Amino acid sequence: MKLKILASVTATIAVLAPFLLATPVKAQNPDHVRQLLESKECEGCDLRNADLFKASLYRANLRGADLSGANLYEANLLEADLSGANLANANLVNAEMSGADLDSANLRNADLSNAFLGRVNLTRADLGGAKLFGANLGEAYLLQANLSNADLRRSLLFRVNLSRANLSGADLSFADVRDTNLQNAILSNTRLPKAQLSGTNIDAVNNLRQADLERANLRGTNLGPQVCVITNFPYCVFNLE
Repeated sequence: MKLKILASVTATIAVLAPFLLATPVKAQNPDHVRQLLESKECEGCDLRNADLFKASLYRANLRGADLSGANLYEANLLEADLSGANLANANLVNAEMSGADLDSANLRNADLSNAFLGRVNLTRADLGGAKLFGANLGEAYLLQANLSNADLRRSLLFRVNLSRANLSGADLSFADVRDTNLQNAILSNTRLPKAQLSGTNIDAVNNLRQADLERANLRGTNLGPQVCVITNFPYCVFNLE
């Protein structure tokens, strides 16, 4: 009888062990959340997984703050300082971020669908795997930004500075990229079907190998023969007027 009880207890412990030993999800520091909402000054704060749904953070100081996994759905981050902040896996759907400073920020796998990012500073920001479907990035500054494998379908990239940005594997289907600076940008394996590329310097990119330019609007661009050979663009026409 004792052996049966012992065996039963041992089996129960074995089943529960993974749950008992599992590391709990680290939540935000409540004091830091309160500080942010009351003063909008929270440089270097611990705001991991914070619920900031529709929070009003106009011109907030969040320099170097950890907002990984935070819920910032429809948050007002106009002109906020998020330079060096960690926003990996954050929910920024429909967020208002015009004029914000995101220099060197970590936005890997963040969801910025339909977010307004007009004139934001994303210099050297890491947006690898980020979702930017329908986002407005008009006149944004993305010098040396990492946008590899990002979802930029139907996004507005009008007059954006993408000089030396990495867009390898990114999806820009139906995106509006008119008059954008692509000097030395990496577009290898980038999807650009039906994208608006008129007025861009796409001929000055660093790497266009295996890019998909099917039915893209290239009016006003200057593509050379080499570009036509190494891309998946079946209607190669030069110097479209």
